[in-house]
Amino acid sequence: MAITLKVKWVEQIDQPGLGQRIRRIGGVAGELQWRHTQAAAIQSIERGQFAYYVEQGSRAIHLFVAQDAEGKKYLAIQPGRSQALDDLLILPKAAEESLSV
Repeated sequence: MAITLKVKWVEQIDQPGLGQRIRRIGGVAGELQWRHTQAAAIQSIERGQFAYYVEQGSRAIHLFVAQDAEGKKYLAIQPGRSQALDDLLILPKAAEESLSV
């Protein structure tokens, strides 16, 4: 069973492809601050180790692994929506003091 983590922030980089703009996601679980690279988060989802979600209002919306036209994988929310990645990218920017897990 996957450990569920709430995503509180996104660290972005300037890349031409929308799916490649996310460097890391992160948040807080209990007293532990965590951050995972996009590649590690994708692997964790695919292996069933972690499940990630964001809050929109009072709803928890899970992240999923999407694929662009070139076959590159990226994190997104709300499958089937054209703005699925944009919704994730509007989260606050990364906290510098966060620790890697």
